[in-house]
Amino acid sequence: MEFAATIVILTCTYALLAAGTVILYKAGRVVNFAHGELAIVGGYVFYSAGLMSGGTSLWFPVAGAVVFSIIMGMFIYMAMMRRLVGEPFYVAILVTVGIGIVLKSAILVIWRAERLTIDVGVTPAIRMAGGATLSYMDIASVVLTVAFFAGLYLFFRFTRLGVQFRGTAENALLASQRGVDVNFVLSLAWVIAILAASLSGVLYGGRAFLSTESVTIGLAGLTAALVGGLDSLRGAVAGAFIVACAQYLTVRLVDPVLSEAVPFLLLVIVMSIRPWGLFGTQEELDRV
Repeated sequence: MEFAATIVILTCTYALLAAGTVILYKAGRVVNFAHGELAIVGGYVFYSAGLMSGGTSLWFPVAGAVVFSIIMGMFIYMAMMRRLVGEPFYVAILVTVGIGIVLKSAILVIWRAERLTIDVGVTPAIRMAGGATLSYMDIASVVLTVAFFAGLYLFFRFTRLGVQFRGTAENALLASQRGVDVNFVLSLAWVIAILAASLSGVLYGGRAFLSTESVTIGLAGLTAALVGGLDSLRGAVAGAFIVACAQYLTVRLVDPVLSEAVPFLLLVIVMSIRPWGLFGTQEELDRV
């Protein structure tokens, strides 16, 4: 039971990160290497907003994380990514690397790189067989991840804006000619991706701790997206599950020190056999 619970919780964290990576790639053909930093900074913002509210209300830190995601997403696209339209693929990647460095420096300057744990729902809620327990934060990880992916499905499937999003992902020029506000759609993609990252950062901070070292979860999320397929949300979940299983088994059976290297070993294996990922489309390989 402990094995299953740990795998599910890790999968949720990586799936949220991978989903953000997939959304950004589908919408604007951008691979975001600052996703881990955005996740951890989102967690720090949630923590700081909770302190400002005196810990009496959960809505204030939630609102703080949402506002951070909206402002950061709009700013990154409008101030940086919008200017890179038509530029080579690697230019946007280098910009996201730079964003990650700036955000990591912000953690050092604003929060003094202090290790923090988000004290929300850490009390054990369910005691399972074998003595393992699930905290409220663990349960929230599963519920919120399922709700996020369900919300994405409903948004893309049944809303006008979701259809415009899918059209922009297929052909931005044609969508623009049909009256779609492409810039708004692409900025929305950044907002949704950073919201997913912030959510994963908050959930991660509730189970472990936030620090400059914690930004490495972004690499695990990126690996999950690449393994599952860079243009597939279904693949994001599958890739997250594979990475989570591999890391947990490495920690328990081999050596915890090697667990951070395991996702990249998986990536090498999958890319050697199926370069477009398990659920990705082969046509996307040329674009990457």
